[in-house]
Amino acid sequence: MKPSIPVAAADLAARLRAEIVPELTGFRANNVAMGSAMIDMIAEEFDRAAARLFDENEAVRGLLERGGVAIAAPARPDLRISALEAENDRLRAALIDLQTALETRDDTDARALDADIWRELARSVERRRIASANF
Repeated sequence: MKPSIPVAAADLAARLRAEIVPELTGFRANNVAMGSAMIDMIAEEFDRAAARLFDENEAVRGLLERGGVAIAAPARPDLRISALEAENDRLRAALIDLQTALETRDDTDARALDADIWRELARSVERRRIASANF
Protein backbone atom coordinates (compact mmCIF):
# COMPACT_ATOMS: atom_id res chain seq x y z
CA MET A 1 0.00 0.00 0.00
CA LYS A 2 1.22 3.45 -0.91
CA PRO A 3 0.35 5.88 1.87
CA SER A 4 -1.37 9.12 0.90
CA ILE A 5 -0.43 11.95 3.23
CA PRO A 6 -3.72 13.86 2.82
CA VAL A 7 -5.80 10.70 3.27
CA ALA A 8 -3.80 9.54 6.29
CA ALA A 9 -3.92 13.00 7.87
CA ALA A 10 -7.68 13.30 7.30
CA ASP A 11 -8.18 9.87 8.87
CA LEU A 12 -6.07 10.83 11.89
CA ALA A 13 -7.99 14.09 12.32
CA ALA A 14 -11.34 12.26 12.08
CA ARG A 15 -10.24 9.66 14.63
CA LEU A 16 -9.14 12.37 17.06
CA ARG A 17 -12.52 14.09 16.74
CA ALA A 18 -14.58 10.91 16.96
CA GLU A 19 -12.62 8.82 19.46
CA ILE A 20 -10.48 11.08 21.63
CA VAL A 21 -12.31 14.40 21.96
CA PRO A 22 -15.47 12.76 23.44
CA GLU A 23 -13.30 11.20 26.16
CA LEU A 24 -11.93 14.57 27.24
CA THR A 25 -13.39 17.69 28.79
CA GLY A 26 -12.59 21.36 28.95
CA PHE A 27 -9.22 22.66 27.85
CA ARG A 28 -7.89 19.23 26.86
CA ALA A 29 -10.88 18.52 24.63
CA ASN A 30 -10.48 21.93 23.00
CA ASN A 31 -6.77 21.36 22.43
CA VAL A 32 -7.33 17.99 20.74
CA ALA A 33 -10.21 19.38 18.65
CA MET A 34 -7.99 22.27 17.54
CA GLY A 35 -5.18 19.83 16.79
CA SER A 36 -7.47 17.76 14.59
CA ALA A 37 -8.58 20.89 12.72
CA MET A 38 -4.93 21.84 12.20
CA ILE A 39 -4.19 18.37 10.82
CA ASP A 40 -7.04 18.90 8.32
CA MET A 41 -5.46 22.20 7.27
CA ILE A 42 -2.03 20.60 6.93
CA ALA A 43 -3.49 17.85 4.74
CA GLU A 44 -5.13 20.42 2.46
CA GLU A 45 -2.00 22.51 2.13
CA PHE A 46 0.21 19.45 1.61
CA ASP A 47 -1.84 18.46 -1.41
CA ARG A 48 -1.84 21.86 -3.11
CA ALA A 49 1.28 23.71 -1.93
CA ALA A 50 3.65 22.89 -4.80
CA ALA A 51 1.11 23.73 -7.50
CA ARG A 52 0.05 26.91 -5.71
CA LEU A 53 3.61 28.14 -5.29
CA PHE A 54 4.61 27.20 -8.84
CA ASP A 55 1.62 29.07 -10.30
CA GLU A 56 2.18 32.06 -8.04
CA ASN A 57 5.86 32.25 -8.92
CA GLU A 58 5.00 32.20 -12.63
CA ALA A 59 2.40 34.97 -12.18
CA VAL A 60 4.80 37.17 -10.21
CA ARG A 61 7.61 36.52 -12.69
CA GLY A 62 5.27 37.67 -15.49
CA LEU A 63 4.44 40.88 -13.64
CA LEU A 64 8.11 41.55 -13.05
CA GLU A 65 8.88 41.03 -16.74
CA ARG A 66 6.13 43.49 -17.66
CA GLY A 67 7.86 45.98 -15.36
CA GLY A 68 11.23 45.42 -17.01
CA VAL A 69 12.62 43.20 -14.25
CA ALA A 70 13.91 39.95 -15.71
CA ILE A 71 14.23 37.14 -13.21
CA ALA A 72 14.61 33.93 -15.12
CA ALA A 73 13.02 30.73 -13.96
CA PRO A 74 15.45 27.95 -13.09
CA ALA A 75 16.29 25.71 -16.05
CA ARG A 76 14.99 22.74 -14.11
CA PRO A 77 12.62 23.88 -11.38
CA ASP A 78 13.13 22.47 -7.92
CA LEU A 79 9.63 21.45 -6.88
CA ARG A 80 10.38 20.96 -3.20
CA ILE A 81 8.17 23.22 -1.11
CA SER A 82 11.19 24.82 0.59
CA ALA A 83 12.74 25.71 -2.78
CA LEU A 84 9.46 27.03 -4.19
CA GLU A 85 8.94 29.14 -1.05
CA ALA A 86 12.48 30.54 -1.30
CA GLU A 87 11.84 31.44 -4.95
CA ASN A 88 8.51 32.98 -3.95
CA ASP A 89 10.26 35.10 -1.31
CA ARG A 90 12.88 36.24 -3.85
CA LEU A 91 10.25 37.12 -6.45
CA ARG A 92 8.07 38.95 -3.94
CA ALA A 93 11.04 41.04 -2.77
CA ALA A 94 11.63 42.07 -6.39
CA LEU A 95 7.89 42.78 -6.75
CA ILE A 96 8.03 45.13 -3.75
CA ASP A 97 10.90 47.00 -5.41
CA LEU A 98 8.93 47.22 -8.65
CA GLN A 99 5.84 48.51 -6.85
CA THR A 100 7.94 51.12 -5.08
CA ALA A 101 9.29 52.29 -8.44
CA LEU A 102 5.80 52.32 -9.97
CA GLU A 103 4.50 54.54 -7.18
CA THR A 104 6.95 57.26 -8.22
CA ARG A 105 5.51 57.29 -11.74
CA ASP A 106 2.29 58.91 -12.86
CA ASP A 107 1.52 57.32 -16.18
CA THR A 108 -1.09 54.95 -17.54
CA ASP A 109 1.27 51.97 -17.91
CA ALA A 110 2.52 52.29 -14.33
CA ARG A 111 -1.00 52.55 -12.92
CA ALA A 112 -2.18 49.56 -14.98
CA LEU A 113 0.73 47.38 -13.89
CA ASP A 114 0.29 48.43 -10.26
CA ALA A 115 -3.42 47.50 -10.46
CA ASP A 116 -2.50 44.11 -11.95
CA ILE A 117 0.01 43.54 -9.15
CA TRP A 118 -2.67 44.23 -6.55
CA ARG A 119 -5.06 41.85 -8.34
CA GLU A 120 -2.41 39.11 -8.28
CA LEU A 121 -1.77 39.72 -4.58
CA ALA A 122 -5.51 39.33 -3.91
CA ARG A 123 -5.56 36.11 -5.97
CA SER A 124 -2.58 34.90 -3.95
CA VAL A 125 -4.55 35.37 -0.74
CA GLU A 126 -7.47 33.43 -2.22
CA ARG A 127 -5.18 30.60 -3.34
CA ARG A 128 -3.89 30.30 0.23
CA ARG A 129 -7.35 30.18 1.81
CA ILE A 130 -7.90 27.00 3.80
CA ALA A 131 -11.32 25.52 2.98
CA SER A 132 -11.71 23.87 6.35
CA ALA A 133 -10.78 26.97 8.37
CA ASN A 134 -13.70 28.68 10.05
CA PHE A 135 -11.88 31.86 10.91
